[in-house]
Amino acid sequence: MGLQQVKNTLVSLVATAQTMIAAVALIAVIVAFIGVINTILMSVHERTSEIGIMKALGARRESIFQLIWLETVMICLAGAILGSILAVIGSDVVERAIKSVADMGVSRSIVQITPAVIDYAVLGAVILGFFAGLYPAWRASSMRPVEAISKGN
Repeated sequence: MGLQQVKNTLVSLVATAQTMIAAVALIAVIVAFIGVINTILMSVHERTSEIGIMKALGARRESIFQLIWLETVMICLAGAILGSILAVIGSDVVERAIKSVADMGVSRSIVQITPAVIDYAVLGAVILGFFAGLYPAWRASSMRPVEAISKGN
């Protein structure tokens, strides 16, 4: 087998691996999106009477919408920051474990989580929260005060 064939095979394997990683990442984003919507909808449902009382006391629809929507974005931001910290720590632990088990002849870091990668992950999570929070916030802001208070009790 020639050197060119080996190179072509490796390039093909890397391309296939990248496609699989992209597919898994896309599925993870979709699942996260649905999970955020579900979590915030449950939060709105649990606070139905509270939202009704706020509206009965004069809270405007826009204020309720903004409250729920910003809460969603902040939760996603906090999750992204915590997740990034855990990813950096976890990748370091896994890398040390792999290097202690198998001598690969590599002295530098195998996994490189750069500040740019963290920035993109945090930005992606905030954007996800931005869109995932729209429906629950709209739903909370659309409640009628009397119905919301009576459903909550």
